[in-house]
Amino acid sequence: MVSEPSPASTVVLLRDQEGQLEAFMMHRVLTMAFAPGMHVFPGGRLEPDDLHAGAALPDPSGLYARDARRASADEEQYRGLVACALRELREESGVTLPLADLHFADHWITPEVEGRRFDARFFVAPMPEGQEARLTGTEAQSVLWVRPSHALDEHEAGRMPLLRPTSRVLEYLAQFTDAAAVVAAVQERQILPMLPRRIVADDGTVMWAMINGRTGEMIEGDIEPPRFWERTGAR
Repeated sequence: MVSEPSPASTVVLLRDQEGQLEAFMMHRVLTMAFAPGMHVFPGGRLEPDDLHAGAALPDPSGLYARDARRASADEEQYRGLVACALRELREESGVTLPLADLHFADHWITPEVEGRRFDARFFVAPMPEGQEARLTGTEAQSVLWVRPSHALDEHEAGRMPLLRPTSRVLEYLAQFTDAAAVVAAVQERQILPMLPRRIVADDGTVMWAMINGRTGEMIEGDIEPPRFWERTGAR
């Protein structure tokens, strides 16, 4: 039986450092039920209180209705996801983000073969001046600022475990040199709900493909399956 994914928000906090773009990441503790030992961006599950908080968010330009469509959500849920993103970032990094600085950037759904699944919207935001992102709470053992290209190199070398959505977001970020360029680009980006799916052919052959999580349309065929350590944190 396939479990329903829980709506969730993830925030990719960005800063410009010595002419290079850096992203804020957390190294999760090994005891976590989901993504143990992984390097991730701050984020978490949509809570009922987020829906109440989202309903009260100001939207003088009517952007939420537009971005809700881009995020494959209704406006009520999208507002809740925005509130969730702001809350999770504050709880997990100590950063209080101005609402106008949060921008929808990507959408990933956990594969159906997994027991714990998330329907995660990714947001990007420039690091606010005068604040410091730091380790808070107990979900992470450490935090770091890292260039996207360096994180990908460390991942390939086996020193920085990443979930597929995280590595794909980093690949996208690696083409930019500053946060302002990322913010401008994501506002024009076509975003699809990306769902890695295991497909068994009539002859028993197994392949993985990237599917549109809403329409079922194939986006990419014959992709690499999730590795064991991506799912468990163990090597």
